[in-house]
Amino acid sequence: MFKKTDPESSAGEARTAIHPSSPASMIRNRGATRIAPSIQISGQIRGNADFIVHGRIEGSIHLDGGLLTVAKGGRVDGDVSARAIHVEGRIEGDLQATQTIVVRRTGRVRGSITAPSVALNFGCTCSGAIDAHVAEKSAPVTRDAKIADFKSAISSTRARRAKSAMGKTSPR
Repeated sequence: MFKKTDPESSAGEARTAIHPSSPASMIRNRGATRIAPSIQISGQIRGNADFIVHGRIEGSIHLDGGLLTVAKGGRVDGDVSARAIHVEGRIEGDLQATQTIVVRRTGRVRGSITAPSVALNFGCTCSGAIDAHVAEKSAPVTRDAKIADFKSAISSTRARRAKSAMGKTSPR
C-alpha cells in the first residue's frame, strides 16, 4: 500500500545529483579527487587521476594523465602540469598540459601557459606568455636539407598563380 524508499538509495542519489550551475568539466569527472573549499594544502601533489580544487593549494601539482579542474572558488599557488587543465578559479604559476588548457570566464591565471590547444573564454584574465604550438621532437635538420626545402618551395610557387581574397589572380 505504501511504498517505502530505501534511505541509502535516496542519499546516494542526492550525492550524485547534477546541478545546472555545475561546470561541465566537473560533471564529467565524478570519480575525481576533490579538495573542499575549507581545505588548504601546502606541498607537492603527484598523481595520475583527475583532481578538482575547491580549496587552496600552495605547491606544485603534477598529474601525468589526469585532468585538473580549479573550481570557481579554488586557488593554486604553484606550477601545474597535467593532461588537461580547466581553470575557473585562480592559478599563480606556470601551466603545462599535454592536450588542452581552458581558462573559463571566471578564471584568473598569472604565469605562462603551454599546451597544443589553449582556449580563453571572454572575460577571463591571463598574465604571462602563451605557447599554443608544441613542436614535435624530431631529428635536427641539416643545412643542406633546409636549402633543398627552400629551393623546392620557391620553384613550386613560381609555377602557381596566387589568388587573392577578392578572387583576382596574380603571378607570384
